[in-house]
Amino acid sequence: RTNSELTNIVLLVRDMSESEQIRARTQQLEQRALLGEITAIFAHEVRNPVNNISTGLQLMEMNLPENDPNRDLVARLQVDCNRLTHLMESVLAFAKPMEYKMVPTDLGRLLGQLLERWRPRMARLNIGLVFKVDENTPRALADGRALDQVFTNLLSNAINAMKDQQGGTLAVRVEAAGEAAGKAWVGVSISDTGPGIPPEVRDKIFEPFYTTSSQGTGLGLSISNRIILAHKGKIDIESFPGGTIFTVLVPSERNEE
Repeated sequence: RTNSELTNIVLLVRDMSESEQIRARTQQLEQRALLGEITAIFAHEVRNPVNNISTGLQLMEMNLPENDPNRDLVARLQVDCNRLTHLMESVLAFAKPMEYKMVPTDLGRLLGQLLERWRPRMARLNIGLVFKVDENTPRALADGRALDQVFTNLLSNAINAMKDQQGGTLAVRVEAAGEAAGKAWVGVSISDTGPGIPPEVRDKIFEPFYTTSSQGTGLGLSISNRIILAHKGKIDIESFPGGTIFTVLVPSERNEE
């Protein structure tokens, strides 16, 4: 045997997939945090001058004669300012993490109060209401303020889905949703008799800034989904020609017993 002969081979194999996934996930979270901070600063800086413009338009409208043709132009500009303000508020809400206070919350009462706010608009659009709270429905362990935002978005979408047709029916039900994964749940279903949501839209409906409406921000459902996930719940959607059903599940207070 010569000194140049190869007698042994040592092969070291290290699985880097898990560490690479952790590194990529950490980098992604850092990028999202930075993007959220930049977005919040941008939205705040834009909102202030928009508010100033809106105030100026209101003062201008007050000083214009009733028959002045510029009143229509001022009104349209005011609508655009309001839309920008709403967009900035949605962006800020999306960029800023919410702090949740989970307490026993009566979802039947919460939905009842929300529906009262929508009754005038529903009456104008000839939309009927079917509202049912099942007996013995437990309270949810939830942040009522956050769920108010979720259900406001879902009710608004359901009503808007029926606004271009000759009326419709909005059905809202609150019930005990049984147990799954070792937890008791409270379920809320919100259904409309609109045209339905196409599959290609349904697949993207919870993505930030995705919207099919010229008046929408594309953040309402994304924020709603994030809020429900923070409650360790979920939102399901079922849609077909002639209607859409959103079902929200949140943990029951009975899980704390």
